[in-house]
Amino acid sequence: MGTSFQIKICGIKDLATLDLCRELGVDFVGLNFSPRSPRNITLTQARELLSLRHLPGFPKLVFLFFENTSVEIQEITNQFSPDLVQLIRGDRMLTKEIWDKFTSEKRLLPAIRIQSPILSDEDLEPQSELVILDSFQKGLGGGSGHTFPWEYVTNVKRPYLLAGGITPMNVQLALTTLKPAGIDVASGVETDGKKDPHKIIELVQNVRNL
Repeated sequence: MGTSFQIKICGIKDLATLDLCRELGVDFVGLNFSPRSPRNITLTQARELLSLRHLPGFPKLVFLFFENTSVEIQEITNQFSPDLVQLIRGDRMLTKEIWDKFTSEKRLLPAIRIQSPILSDEDLEPQSELVILDSFQKGLGGGSGHTFPWEYVTNVKRPYLLAGGITPMNVQLALTTLKPAGIDVASGVETDGKKDPHKIIELVQNVRNL
């Protein structure tokens, strides 16, 4: 059963972590270009990281943007052609044109920050195959390490990745309680603000061993 859950590790900044995710069979890896995030990377760093993209088993590549300009988003995605583009609903700099562009291309991975109970799947971007449900922290697009009340999404039927405060310690409880399509983790596999290989391995093992 456990192998059916998808795993996304977001905010990767170094080759060793990226290659570890590949070796572990992680489903998605996220590179963060948001100027508001401590995990943001430069184009030079992105180019270096993507030198591994040709290797077998490389995960689906997700680029995350939050409070980037439309020009930045277009230029970066045109240059590197990620599999998916993660945009955060409610981003004050986001334009409808950009959102609709990636929706029509079937490349939008929308992130929705949950602040109240979800009553209908129609509120969760039904044109996208998968969404991320995350906690809300003012001024942040994600990666805050805070959970949201899980009871807010118990009625959600559509496929989603659960984000917000997921760690190796609580991931099995999260998956068995909510049965999402998978999980999206950034700070939950970090130590002192850096990706911790031991925590990544533990998280993946705990998911796969369900």
